Amino acid sequence: MKIVSLLEKFFVDNDSQNGTSHFWAQRFSAVGTFIAGLWFIYAVLKIPGFEYNHVLAFIKSTPNSLMLIFLVLTMAFHSNLGIQVIVEDYVHAHKLKLSTLKFSRFAHIFLVGAAIFAIIKIRLSA
Repeated sequence: MKIVSLLEKFFVDNDSQNGTSHFWAQRFSAVGTFIAGLWFIYAVLKIPGFEYNHVLAFIKSTPNSLMLIFLVLTMAFHSNLGIQVIVEDYVHAHKLKLSTLKFSRFAHIFLVGAAIFAIIKIRLSA
């Protein structure tokens, strides 16, 4: 399979045909975000003093870094689904709708990549 067809398959949105799977994906991502968000609030409140070194030690811990990555992934996925619904409902010009959806998906992927890169870089730093 060519790289162009892979990118086209990824960026072209055919979700208008399967609203039920979109509905359930949004619900499951909300539950995942809620659970990870509760963990995040609890874990951050346990950081003593919120000093730089303590926060770095928090991120360097393996369970915390994995949960941060899970939080970033679920939040971005849920956000992307929500923005997709808003754009599909309220943007009526077809070309503008498609370009907005593509830009939104690209922005979410870029931001998730940057966040995961930052978490891994902190985790692996000496």
